[in-house]
Amino acid sequence: MAGAGGSAIHPVLIALGPVTLYAYGFMVAVAFALGTWASAVRAPRCGLVPEVVYDSAVPVLLAALVGAKVMYLLTVGPGPVRSAADLLGLLRGGFVYYGGVLGGALGALWWLNRRGVPALAYADAIAPGMGFAQALGRIGCFLNGCCYGKPFAAGLVVPSLGDGLPRHPVPLYEAATALALGGLLWIIPPHPARPGRSFGIFLVVHAVVRYGMEILRDDPRGDLLFGTLTPSQGLGLVGLAIGLWLVARRPAR
Repeated sequence: MAGAGGSAIHPVLIALGPVTLYAYGFMVAVAFALGTWASAVRAPRCGLVPEVVYDSAVPVLLAALVGAKVMYLLTVGPGPVRSAADLLGLLRGGFVYYGGVLGGALGALWWLNRRGVPALAYADAIAPGMGFAQALGRIGCFLNGCCYGKPFAAGLVVPSLGDGLPRHPVPLYEAATALALGGLLWIIPPHPARPGRSFGIFLVVHAVVRYGMEILRDDPRGDLLFGTLTPSQGLGLVGLAIGLWLVARRPAR
């Protein structure tokens, strides 16, 4: 991290003539590839063949992108669309993490049901990979200058805001915790008699961390729920409840 008041934000990685490589899109692509590979490697430990993960990757990714975009439009709003450039910007930018999780989950359940693959074993297989992928995705958020935090003397400046205030680098906080969570779940073996436990741990830890990170954030995130919760905090509490149930439920016979 740069010193107080510094900035390491770099939304464009490469710009060569008409070709522009954006940091956020690049990191999301790398995150998806790494998460898929890690999940496929872990799959045999969960009683699945790696091909199950690879075959499901594209439909789950498409469903996640649709869910993330829809959640963004519902919470933040599309903004004025007056030209083709505005429409392109709407399609290119603006995604909400929990929307991607919900969309990806629905896409995965649809695909798993069609193939007869046990959903909880699949969830355990992808849990560490989700942590690794989220860590890279949050680095993409940091480079892009989005998901920024509240003013903080020892933080980093977000140039696009134009206020010159150093702020909490919330995406880096989330990247560090997601990487640690993915590493922890990679070490903890899945329980054959308690499928879904690894995924439950992911949901619980992620919900707690995300709740705290939302307090530090300062970017637009939609209307508050019940006057106190951000949409992500509300969805996180739902994930927390599901995670606790998966962790605490009795072993299958």
